[in-house]
Amino acid sequence: MRLSIHVHFDGRCQEAFELYEKLLGGKIGTMLPFGKSPAAASVPATWQTKIVHANIQLAGVEIAGDDIQPEQYEPPRGFYILLAFENEDKTRLAFEGLSEKGKILFPLQKTFWSPCYGIVVDQYGVPWKLNSVA
Repeated sequence: MRLSIHVHFDGRCQEAFELYEKLLGGKIGTMLPFGKSPAAASVPATWQTKIVHANIQLAGVEIAGDDIQPEQYEPPRGFYILLAFENEDKTRLAFEGLSEKGKILFPLQKTFWSPCYGIVVDQYGVPWKLNSVA
């Protein structure tokens, strides 16, 4: 069995995955636009470059994603992607990058379980909890 997380995006899947690749050291595997898939005929011409399926590996976990038509899109809710970093510097760097144009729900701070913990919803609507383990 393999665990994967799947996230819908509002037309910015490729942009989000490219940020995650750069910021979090991920590796994009697939980035398939509608226009190069059998689903091309089911979307308007303006949607041909949007993503029907993508995946990225982050620390051994796959996040899959796609773009959803505006009338179908709902921001993610009810979950967070938890990232545990080996030190505070890496936690801060990731937090700053994910919070740019996003929304900070819990500023980075020391907690009883972590020297550096925070919660952010990035500019793509994806919720993240960041935790430093040392």
